[in-house]
Amino acid sequence: MARVIELQISDEVHPARLQHVIQNALSNPATLERLTIQTTQEEPDALYAILQAGQGKDHLGVGLKNLLKVETMGSIGDYGFAGTSDCECVVQGNVGDYFGHSQISGTLLVMGSAGHGFAAMAQGGLSIVLGDSTDRPGASLRGAAVLVRGSAGAQAGYRMRSGILVIGGDAGPELGAQFQGGRIYIRGQAESLTCDIEECRLREPDRLILSLLLMKAGLKASAIKEFRVYRSPSEL
Repeated sequence: MARVIELQISDEVHPARLQHVIQNALSNPATLERLTIQTTQEEPDALYAILQAGQGKDHLGVGLKNLLKVETMGSIGDYGFAGTSDCECVVQGNVGDYFGHSQISGTLLVMGSAGHGFAAMAQGGLSIVLGDSTDRPGASLRGAAVLVRGSAGAQAGYRMRSGILVIGGDAGPELGAQFQGGRIYIRGQAESLTCDIEECRLREPDRLILSLLLMKAGLKASAIKEFRVYRSPSEL
């Protein structure tokens, strides 16, 4: 059974308690305006939650885990879906600062643009923003994959430790500031680079990684040849 629920998040409920709200709604279906049970063989016992009235809220969905898909209608505030694991989250709008901070696993998709520190300190999973991102996307990245389909602001990949940062457009100044490890792929031009990164040859594993990520972002695989890759000079 795949359960599809539509939730109204009231002002009395703290947005960070979304996990509790969903679990309570499933335990008390009479409180829901809409609860749909759909039989499917591909997604047994899965949950698809559609959130209304989340407009502009900070900390929405912090710590969510073990959900098939959560979709918010409209833009949200800061620290949205931080620390999530094993779920797919889609935002039909823009997000504020530090969206997806410390993500553990799963997929986060922003249909609009993102504020500062997009997917900062993410440990795993994949975060995608289809628009632009302001300063420091992928800051202190710790193993996750982060894709900015548009352009990024200053210090993209700041203090990255490991993981992947893909920028489909241009980047602001100081790309890779205090970079420690991982890979940065950029299609456009960076306003300036730091001495903490160096360009290296695009190898076959890079092409494979890029093709998979670009496909998820709706970009053609033919765009791979337009990307350059950067790493730490200390890497052999």
